[in-house]
Amino acid sequence: MIGKKHLLSIVAAIGLAVAGIQGVAAQALSGRDLPDRPRVGVSYYKVPPGKHDEWLALYKKWHRPIMEAQIKAGTTTSSNLYALRNHQIGSPYDFVIISVSPAEPKPLGLSRGELIKKLFPDIEAYVAGEKRRWELTVDHWDTSLLEIDIDDPNPSVYYPIIDGRVVR
Repeated sequence: MIGKKHLLSIVAAIGLAVAGIQGVAAQALSGRDLPDRPRVGVSYYKVPPGKHDEWLALYKKWHRPIMEAQIKAGTTTSSNLYALRNHQIGSPYDFVIISVSPAEPKPLGLSRGELIKKLFPDIEAYVAGEKRRWELTVDHWDTSLLEIDIDDPNPSVYYPIIDGRVVR
């Protein structure tokens, strides 16, 4: 039988190994932001069957105005909502929002909370609407995309970029 102290050592070693693997994977894209390229964010949403139109109406009423304000201010260049074109078995998402921001976005000029209060003076209605939208969101995740300079003679995700140049 394995002793408690030995078991804790094994669990700690596994945890460190997993953290190390994640660190190596993250290093591959470390320092890869190209200074003159836009920033691309992608948000995925999974909604229960038959609730898609309700989710869309809530998104349009309670979240889209925030994105439009960011576009108007120049903080965000564009934000487009997409749905799957075809039915798929076991699709992990139903909607995708792709938002593009300038490489150097303009400041919004107020906090997100201040923007929400300005756009939605009835804060209780806003909270209820967003709460319902998130109740309908079965799964959600965000990620960002990194543009690869494919015109580089040897494109790579491993060499860091310093001052807009790949360091080899």
